[in-house]
Amino acid sequence: MILLKDPDLVHATSYRAFLAAIWFYMTPQAPKPSIHDVASGFFVPTQSDLENHLVFGFGFSTNIINGGYECGQGSETEKSKQRINAFKEFLEYFGLPEEDEESMGCKKQPTG
Repeated sequence: MILLKDPDLVHATSYRAFLAAIWFYMTPQAPKPSIHDVASGFFVPTQSDLENHLVFGFGFSTNIINGGYECGQGSETEKSKQRINAFKEFLEYFGLPEEDEESMGCKKQPTG
């Protein structure tokens, strides 16, 4: 409750900032699953999810984190394009397999 009353305390120590990041990563943001569930493959999309392009991929993670700021706008925002390019560079740098281009974006995904 202390952090709800004074959210600035989250960044007052690196320990709290780290715990807040882990909490956000692991906690579903209703109606969306947690980023962990999407990234680890635990998320199993329903037929409705599939119809709304809510599938495993980098784009869905972006939607969970930034929702309406970057997603559901019919085309990728500049921020989203930059995020996708950075993700591609990380994949290449670490020698990881490429992700399907369509699943990297979130332009068609509902945000709420």
